[in-house]
Amino acid sequence: MIRMWQVHSVLAMVLLLGTGPLVAAPMMVTKKVEMRQALDDLTLAAANHDMQLVKVQPIDSALVKRGYEDPHVRIAFVGSETTVRWAEAADPRLLNLLPLRLSLVQRGDSIVIIADDLEPWKQEFKDSPGLLLLEALEIEVKALLQDFARQ
Repeated sequence: MIRMWQVHSVLAMVLLLGTGPLVAAPMMVTKKVEMRQALDDLTLAAANHDMQLVKVQPIDSALVKRGYEDPHVRIAFVGSETTVRWAEAADPRLLNLLPLRLSLVQRGDSIVIIADDLEPWKQEFKDSPGLLLLEALEIEVKALLQDFARQ
């Protein structure tokens, strides 16, 4: 009886180790909407989470001016003064990540919003009070993206 449990444990360990590193699911959402409406909806979703749209960087127009095809991409920065104060208190190195960056990519008649992956940063700050802030930001960004999708 004990031997069978040991065999099963070893097999389970081999299967787990053979799958490679675990990767967090990307923080992204897709919505059938035009870019202008997507920015409006994102602004409203950010406000629902005590954040504001700080800046929109139109990557596409800069590339088109340089002769490249229009990639239909914008970078939106969202944040709050409160988050900045918390970052300063927890670990000032976190200010490097603020405001949070969201990439808006037009794919056909839909907009995909992709948030930066905070997992590598969580590893960087694993021995810092900043880890709690990163975890809270991750939860908040996921909620913001869900709100955007429901708008």
